[in-house]
Amino acid sequence: MNRRVFWILAAAVVSLALLAWVLFGPGRHAITRQDMVEGDAIPTPTPAPEQRVMLLFPGSDGLLHPELRSVPLPAEVHEKVRTVVLEVLAGPTGNLQPVVPWTAELTAVFIDHEGTAFIDLTAPPKPLTGSHNELMLAYGLVDSILLNCPSLTSIQILFGGHEIPTLTGHLDFSRPLVLNKRFIAS
Repeated sequence: MNRRVFWILAAAVVSLALLAWVLFGPGRHAITRQDMVEGDAIPTPTPAPEQRVMLLFPGSDGLLHPELRSVPLPAEVHEKVRTVVLEVLAGPTGNLQPVVPWTAELTAVFIDHEGTAFIDLTAPPKPLTGSHNELMLAYGLVDSILLNCPSLTSIQILFGGHEIPTLTGHLDFSRPLVLNKRFIAS
């Protein structure tokens, strides 16, 4: 055998042995079909604990009324916001009115470093009318979120991914809104 071939074969054997040691060395073993069937199952995520949230919905008196619900509420603030908004969008369970007068979807939630939550809802299919509708929508969402997520300072509501100046001409939606208890029934 030629010396050159011998050294090439020896280098190949050493390389394969080193590769085998790295892959199957101490504390490691090849995953077999049996391991996949009998091994530990992939852990399922622990569901968020049920907590009571206070949601605000308009009543016949023109004010927002609280409705308490127990929902799985995650620890992460953006997920809390998502949960609260989805519950508000689902509507009231009692004799109150929905906050959003169209079938809206939550498309995004983002929280900036200043504590402002940005929520993006699908835009209304047709223009809304009336200052009351605009106020109930804005503060039904904003106050429900801020009362359940006290670490936040304000809420910016986007529609269809865009800031809009107003929905009906009475309230400025181009800037974040803060908690306003003036519209909450006592």
